[in-house]
Amino acid sequence: MKSLYLAGVALSVVATATVASIWIFPRPAITDLPATVVIEPGPFSYRPAGVYRFYGKLVDAPLETEVADKPLEIMKFQVSRAEYAACVADGACQASVVSQGGSATSADLPQTEVNWYDATAYAAWFSRQTRQHWRLPDDREWQRAAAERFFEDEIVPEEEDDPAQRWLAAYARNVAARGSGEPEPQPRGSFGENSHGVADMAGNVWEWTTTCVANSELTADGVPPVKQEYCGAHIAEGKHRAIIIDLVRNPKVGGCAVGLPADYVGFRLVRAR
Repeated sequence: MKSLYLAGVALSVVATATVASIWIFPRPAITDLPATVVIEPGPFSYRPAGVYRFYGKLVDAPLETEVADKPLEIMKFQVSRAEYAACVADGACQASVVSQGGSATSADLPQTEVNWYDATAYAAWFSRQTRQHWRLPDDREWQRAAAERFFEDEIVPEEEDDPAQRWLAAYARNVAARGSGEPEPQPRGSFGENSHGVADMAGNVWEWTTTCVANSELTADGVPPVKQEYCGAHIAEGKHRAIIIDLVRNPKVGGCAVGLPADYVGFRLVRAR
């Protein structure tokens, strides 16, 4: 009888430990979360990224009106040098040539000199540390969050058939959109907020997205375009769209796949629910 009793006690202890192991989760390493903005469901305009042709002729990407059925939660500010430095210190992110420095001002500068892989590595690390799902936005989500700060990508009028003139016109338009600009990254919040309350959209630091470069062929109204994607380069959004090769950390010294390069490239994340 005594042996049966002891066996019963042992089984009870094992069962209790098993239940405890099921319900006890490790505490998040990061609990002080960054400020975010929640954009409510509703209609928004979207112009797809990429090159569009209609029977071989360059045309504007179709302007689409979509209705989002879910809220979009996005970081109010770009990821800072101090925030990125924590990932580097943990061994999960590649060190950048841009260091945090010793002052509070430099720590609050947006993290630049990061390529697409660096940004996605930070998102994966931050997700693990917070026990939440964070990721880069796609181009559609970035436009939705940018609202009036999104710069319309339009080519020159259709009657202009010279590809060189089209390219020059697009280049001149992007130069004009950038204005004089700031020569160096500024503390977060320096470029103000848009109508959603998201800060620094279309400042002088462009932002990585998950949208690949694409060439699309339109055939008829209402027919989905035939699309070919190349994911060795991604769209970076800012004062204008930039197509940047994934490995590039400084677009000003090369690696911009086409068009006028971005001044700097950084990133912000969306929180998936």
